[in-house]
Amino acid sequence: MSEAQSLTLESGECVTLSPDSSRFKQAYQQIYPRNADEVRAALGLSDDALESVRKAGICNCASKPPAATVAAEDLDSSDSTARAAALSLTHQAFSSYVYGTNPAVFAPLVPAFNRYLALNKAVINIAVLLDIEVGDGATLTISASTHVVRARKIIIHRTGRIVVRRSTTFKIASLEGLRPRIIGTGPITAAAATLRTMEH
Repeated sequence: MSEAQSLTLESGECVTLSPDSSRFKQAYQQIYPRNADEVRAALGLSDDALESVRKAGICNCASKPPAATVAAEDLDSSDSTARAAALSLTHQAFSSYVYGTNPAVFAPLVPAFNRYLALNKAVINIAVLLDIEVGDGATLTISASTHVVRARKIIIHRTGRIVVRRSTTFKIASLEGLRPRIIGTGPITAAAATLRTMEH
């Protein structure tokens, strides 16, 4: 990957940040996680951000013990109904584990999480930029295949906006602008150096 560069959208410009774009392909890193901890490290709240969230009392991502547990071998069941149910439960619990505030409650499910990753041949696409500036009337769309955006700062001008197509973690030093507009497909959690949107 080449040295990180800034991304500036001029007034009225519409741009999609995607690993499939020839314009941005060099801005991406790919991680092939081998275990659940690597996914949480890449996508979840940093320790500093988590502490800020707790202090501010704005977190909507508390970790709750799973309603049902899944054995890793259930993900390979020959019974298609049982296998589908196990995959669904694991997906839901894994999301809570990755983005939640208390991963310890999911310790019994870590073997299932690791098997889930292996079955899905998971890859994490990370866009690495210096600064992102979205001008008035401009729209930066974050593709569904972008899992993480890392940048020094994001500046969103008055009528500019960022549209997030799926679950994306923003790991940034600062977010600037008058009532910054980040539009996702679900609730947005903002804390210190991390912004996250999740699709439900």
